[in-house]
Amino acid sequence: MTRKHPSLRVKLLRQLRPWHRRIGIFSTLFVIFMAVSGVLINHSNHLSLDTAQVKQSWLLDYYGVKAPKDVNLYQQTPHKLISAGNQVWLDEQLILEANASVLAVVSYNEMIVAVDSSHLYLLSQQGELLETQDSATGLPSHIQALGLQDNLWLKTPSGLFVADNDLIDWSQSQPLAAIPWVKTLNNTDSNDIAEQIRASRLHWERVLLDLHSGRFFGALGPWLMDLVAIALIIMSLTGCYIWLQQKPVKVKRRKK
Repeated sequence: MTRKHPSLRVKLLRQLRPWHRRIGIFSTLFVIFMAVSGVLINHSNHLSLDTAQVKQSWLLDYYGVKAPKDVNLYQQTPHKLISAGNQVWLDEQLILEANASVLAVVSYNEMIVAVDSSHLYLLSQQGELLETQDSATGLPSHIQALGLQDNLWLKTPSGLFVADNDLIDWSQSQPLAAIPWVKTLNNTDSNDIAEQIRASRLHWERVLLDLHSGRFFGALGPWLMDLVAIALIIMSLTGCYIWLQQKPVKVKRRKK
């Protein structure tokens, strides 16, 4: 009795089944992850992921987000006024990115006033930028300090300047008494504030987008996602082939 050798179709099916199964298991994990991350990204506004701060130190380190070193506290109540480099913070809200390192911040006439060496910034109590002054608007240049004595004062190498009540004109003058220049407060929790600022620079929406696209894993990440896409294509094609080969043939019944 001769032994029948399996046909080429049977051999191919035997080879495809285990690979189809392996690729399916590999791809399923990524499909679930892509689906979940995609849903979260699609509803990031409703879930507040676009404002949710990443506070995990290892993740911040991975993104290279460092805590600022030059943190200065100018006001404790009713809201914290903080400067860090060229940034000004109102509690946990970034309200200003100045053109240079901020020299001083103070509350004045229901506004927030900040200065760097060549600009003065006027902001609302809610942190909205109202106006920026510089030498083109008559602001003295080479500012060294900001003072508050009835009116705002600026200290420059060429002398002291006082603003009018509307903060439009600046005139050189000599004060009748010593001007209390704006100074930083003793800050015992500067490390906590620095970590707070650090966390605010990275949100979970950014992390999810990088995970979803593969950029989280560096230069090889997008290639990994491409590999997953190719695996899904292969699984779809092999699945269709296996199904078509095993599809039972319908036998037409003869009419009596």
